[in-house]
This record gives sequence, C-alpha cells and structure tokens, in this order.
Amino acid sequence: MRNWKKILVLLTIILSVAFAADAMKIGFIYSEQIMVEYQEAIDAMKKLEAEAVELQNIYKEIQADYQKLIEDYEKRKLVSSDAWKNQKQKEIVSKEQQLQSYQQDNFGQEGTIYKKEEEYLGPVLDKINETLKTVGEEGGYAFVFDASKGSIVYADEANNLTEKVLEELKKSK
Repeated sequence: MRNWKKILVLLTIILSVAFAADAMKIGFIYSEQIMVEYQEAIDAMKKLEAEAVELQNIYKEIQADYQKLIEDYEKRKLVSSDAWKNQKQKEIVSKEQQLQSYQQDNFGQEGTIYKKEEEYLGPVLDKINETLKTVGEEGGYAFVFDASKGSIVYADEANNLTEKVLEELKKSK
C-alpha cells in the first residue's frame, strides 16, 4: 500500500512538471556558434585581433629593449665605472616601469584592448541581444538559454519574481 502512495505522488509530480513545461516555452542558443558564423561578429573580432597584435608587437619591442639593457649591463658591469653602472641601472628601472605601464595601459582592466573590444563588439552584441529579444517575444518563449555558457539570454518579464520577493522580504521585517 505504501508503494502505491509513493507511485501516486511520483506520478502527480511528473504530470505537474510535464504540464508546467508544456505551458512554458523554453529555447536555447549556442552563442559561440553565433559569434563564429555571424559576419558582423567575425569582422569585429578580426579588427580587435589586429589591434591586439599591433599592441603586442609594440610590447615585444619594449621588452626586447629592456632585455638588451640588462644584457649590456651584465656584460660590462665588472669593467665599468660606478657612474656608468648607476646610469644603466636607472635606465633598466625606467625601461621596466615603461614596460609595466604599457602592459597596464593596454592590457589591464581599463586598458586600450578592452576599450577597443567594447567599441568593436559592443554594437554587434547589442544587435544580437535585440534579435534574441525579438525572436523570444515573437516565438512566445518564456526563457531562452545560452547552452554554451549555461545562462539566460532572454526572459519574459511576466516570469520576473523580483518584485514579489522584495514584497515578501519587506513583510518579514
């Protein structure tokens, strides 16, 4: 008798999930596929890559100059005057600071490459998001997930529970 109750409860749960899923339309996309097949995204990525290569080449030049200074210092330090050593040490420290500054200015969190990424990819991503919203609304989807990243990329606002949760939290004071 107990098994029948368990089976009945399990069937009820399965049927309720099935009916709920049937009433709510859910879709998914592969954002990575969109980014490699959508021509505007491809073009933006090529521009960004070209900028990154150019910045990287300049970095390598500064790094080579830095290495050359160190090698020159190491070769001559035993036969050079203290004044020359002090001068070369200052040059090495200065070049090292230039190298770090260049890296931070161009590849750091607020660096040039991230600004270029926003400049080139920002409009493309905005267009993709608008298209996702349109497809979601026109298709009657409650949610659209990105299967590549496991995140929601579109949600029908009718399913937004934020205000209800806030109301309940305010009641519980």
